[in-house]
Amino acid sequence: MWLLKQFNKFIPGEPSKMTITDQDPVITKAISQALPNTFHRYCSWHILNKFSEKLDVVVYRDYFKDFQKCIWESCTKEEFDSTRMEIIDKSKLVDNGWLQSIYEIRSKWVLVYVNHVFSVGMSSSQRVENSHAFFKRYVSKKNSLLDFITQFNRAIARQRHEEFITDHVDINEKPIFKMPNMIEKQMVEIYTDFLYV
Repeated sequence: MWLLKQFNKFIPGEPSKMTITDQDPVITKAISQALPNTFHRYCSWHILNKFSEKLDVVVYRDYFKDFQKCIWESCTKEEFDSTRMEIIDKSKLVDNGWLQSIYEIRSKWVLVYVNHVFSVGMSSSQRVENSHAFFKRYVSKKNSLLDFITQFNRAIARQRHEEFITDHVDINEKPIFKMPNMIEKQMVEIYTDFLYV
């Protein structure tokens, strides 16, 4: 709570309208007390990852895509609720306590329940997870401070090098047009090679 309050002091202007974290109860409590006007949203990626742990292997295989579609593609709260119940009935998961518990907190993570707060399309803290995975390749708890700084600098240098390579490809190696028309030529100029191909 202290850290959140300090962070809030040094950020100019209004506090953040929304924050995304995992379901940690300590963080949930701290955010509600330190940032009472900030909408606290749970990371969808973390919740969806738990489906494989909390459901039987066969049920997961047969129904996870249905749950995903329900979560991401429902247009209304009513549609989400009814589709969810159909899947639960069909998969015989009426008594699954975990599914009931995540349903009870749906207003913190299901798209149609959280879209009242503008989020630039973000629904997870997965970018943070990607950063953690990236830095775990270079640093560990056993590093001294000097080792940490050296390894951290090495990681940043590697990341910059990869960005330079990607920029070089985007600037100098234009893809061959599949159909020679103006829209395609414009797309090649606007989008990166990774997105275009």
